[in-house]
Amino acid sequence: MMNTMKKLAATLLFALVALPGVSSAQTMFRFPMSQLGDQCGNGGCTVSAYKDYGGRDYACGGVRYSGHTGTDYALVGGFSKMDYGVWVMNAAAGVIESSVDGYFDRCNYWDQANPYAACGLYTANYIIMRHADGTKTKYWHLMKYTQQFARNTSLACAYWIARAGSSGASTGPHLHFEYWVPNYGIDDPYAGSCGTPYTRWTSQGAYRGLPGIACQ
Repeated sequence: MMNTMKKLAATLLFALVALPGVSSAQTMFRFPMSQLGDQCGNGGCTVSAYKDYGGRDYACGGVRYSGHTGTDYALVGGFSKMDYGVWVMNAAAGVIESSVDGYFDRCNYWDQANPYAACGLYTANYIIMRHADGTKTKYWHLMKYTQQFARNTSLACAYWIARAGSSGASTGPHLHFEYWVPNYGIDDPYAGSCGTPYTRWTSQGAYRGLPGIACQ
């Protein structure tokens, strides 16, 4: 009995260590796009896919696709909305660690045969930001030549950093938003019964809704 209890305690300890911890010092995020009335406000953007948890999303629903590692916010209106211009915003204060720009940005399919093709896996325009706690946020499929800041620029929360596009492995205009934790890897900012227990949003909002826009 004693050995069984020791094994159970060790298993529980491992599970707790494996989860990224939460503390008041950790970076919390706002919705990473503009919610002005002509942008993502008034139904201008929608969640098209959450992070995949082996066939379910964080809330045990089916708004995901196999192997998806982030959250996709699609532009309602497609390419006409993209041409109008919808701004991506940094979800928290941080430094632009890396970026890529200049790739074709009107993809409507994913070229799985050639990752270096115009609509391949490695040809997206993107920005990666590093935050004070070491976490990173990734902003993918951006519209070419709309990035507003150079690498190593420090920004407070909620700057317009680029416009949403459809570059790389993309079937239509959207922002792929991803959250990365040191010594853990890709995590999910959404909390739910089939995902992580800790939200990283300042205001998570309802399922299929958009998170709040308050900065930490």
